[in-house]
Amino acid sequence: MSEKCECVNVRKVVIVGCGFVGSASAFALMQSGLFSEMVLIDADHDRAEGEAMDISHGMAFASPMKIYAGSYDDITDAAVIVITGANQKPDETRLDLIRKNSAIMKSIIGEIKKRPFEGILLIVSNPVDILTYIALKESGYPANRVIGSGTVLDTGRFRDELGEHL
Repeated sequence: MSEKCECVNVRKVVIVGCGFVGSASAFALMQSGLFSEMVLIDADHDRAEGEAMDISHGMAFASPMKIYAGSYDDITDAAVIVITGANQKPDETRLDLIRKNSAIMKSIIGEIKKRPFEGILLIVSNPVDILTYIALKESGYPANRVIGSGTVLDTGRFRDELGEHL
């Protein structure tokens, strides 16, 4: 690992992965007002640039925020890195998804470890528990710096279904 980071900007977030989950997360975080700077990173840099522009256009209805497509070099002072993964294809088994997202997670963590990052990793990729464990082991960070979204989505789905039923 590189030299230790001097500071963490508690108002900076990085989102790795600009698919459905990443772009929805970026939009929600833009609206939340929690951060003043957001970096979008994707294997397809053009996609990250497009998402950054689209989300920036919605800023007229939210708090000011610097939003841009970046690289892993932009993570060093971030408070939080949100890591998304690939979604499950219709013909793909859960085991196929684990293999695919495990490889993606290891690659992302490998890039993060090359830089002096002192913030928190928030894993929102499926299967979340397995990928959070991989991120924890691959990063070598203490457990309080690697957090999985857990069953937040399942809870939301259950509440919706319960509300519809009642």
